[in-house]
Amino acid sequence: MPKAVNVRVTTMDAELEFAIQPSTTGKQLFDQVVKTIGLREIWFFGLQYVDSKGYTTWLKLNKKVLSQDVKRETPL
Repeated sequence: MPKAVNVRVTTMDAELEFAIQPSTTGKQLFDQVVKTIGLREIWFFGLQYVDSKGYTTWLKLNKKVLSQDVKRETPL
């Protein structure tokens, strides 16, 4: 079984950590985040990250989190 990866998600109110599988998509992570914080207006939001070049960009929901240019840190 592939090793889980820890991901930190920072909101205006909280810092959350999740363990995701290498196969986890952006949508699966986003769904986990909105469920955890109880967000209802999900169509209005998305997840951003800082890429390996230092630019802020949107996480693509239809792609695996780890296949995107996310800066490799621990936690992610």
